[in-house]
Amino acid sequence: MDTCNILEYIGMGGDYVIKNIVKLLTSWPFIVLVVFFALRKYFVAILKKIKEDLRVKDNKFSLGDSNQPDIQNSTQDKLFDIPATTSDKKLKKRKAEYDLPELPDTGLKAYTLEIENKLKKDLAESPYKKIDIMVRDSTNYRIATEFERIYRIIFGSQIRLLRHLEAAKTLTKNEVAKFFKQEKRKMPDSNIELEPWTKFVQSQGLMEYKDGEYTITNKGLAFIAYLALFNYEDRLW
Repeated sequence: MDTCNILEYIGMGGDYVIKNIVKLLTSWPFIVLVVFFALRKYFVAILKKIKEDLRVKDNKFSLGDSNQPDIQNSTQDKLFDIPATTSDKKLKKRKAEYDLPELPDTGLKAYTLEIENKLKKDLAESPYKKIDIMVRDSTNYRIATEFERIYRIIFGSQIRLLRHLEAAKTLTKNEVAKFFKQEKRKMPDSNIELEPWTKFVQSQGLMEYKDGEYTITNKGLAFIAYLALFNYEDRLW
């Protein structure tokens, strides 16, 4: 076969070869293979984790031991799901991963440790679930911290707007603009405008603007209640 015939033969079979290559590249076994190689590091990590957590006993996988001692009273073990049959060395290593770092030696350290010890004592003596107490306690502190931060920077006129919203339920944009003008008369030298004045209250999650109306949020209602609870006065303007 001369050179011309060979080239003609290859040209005739080219479409067939290309079609088969495309068919191979779009077949699901090839796609699975490509995905596996692309994500092989993740698969190896998952298999390693499974190998650590599962134990093979009598050719059966087991997550625990029938002779496993009772560890329900060990809060730390239960919290971090550490098997009781784990060796002491591995147990210490796993627990160490969750240990809090040492507090820096600042003026806060002594008082922080004092509060921590008090909290631990309260948890030990409480009949309620420890996790529920910690969640409630953490929630209260977060609310207090957030509302104290807002109170430091909010204007008294914005607090009065929230009270007005609480009573009225909803206010239109024109009604809020009218309220703003009344409040601004108390501080004629202020150069603040309506839009940034309302946007700040919205940005703090205290009120919403939807479908042409302003409404106070649950956070806004809680903020007003917090101020009343601690007898906080309205700020100027």
